[in-house]
Amino acid sequence: MTRDVLVAPEEVMLQAVRGSLTKHALATLLTPRARRPFYEACAAIESQYTEACRAKGDPCLDSGCSAEGERCLQPLLAAGTEYHKACGAEWAKLFAEAGNRDPSWRMTLGGYEIE
Repeated sequence: MTRDVLVAPEEVMLQAVRGSLTKHALATLLTPRARRPFYEACAAIESQYTEACRAKGDPCLDSGCSAEGERCLQPLLAAGTEYHKACGAEWAKLFAEAGNRDPSWRMTLGGYEIE
């Protein structure tokens, strides 16, 4: 379902914490200045997932973990919606402040499919 351009910010925040929007989609709804702390928060979440995966001692490759010292996509894919929920919760903290919302966020949101 496509969102109505008159959607309330609180409804969008609810969808974000439910994991209904990707990191990219959420970032486009923020001002450029607010995107940096959002990306930093998601990077920390990604690092936690990568470290937890590495700690299992069962790397994706026979030769070992290819993301040594980096963030890895595999644990994020395995986490699925839980990863989107975690980033969504961080995003909602920023989006709650009207000054962090991109002026055209409603129009941008209108182009996204949200369940």
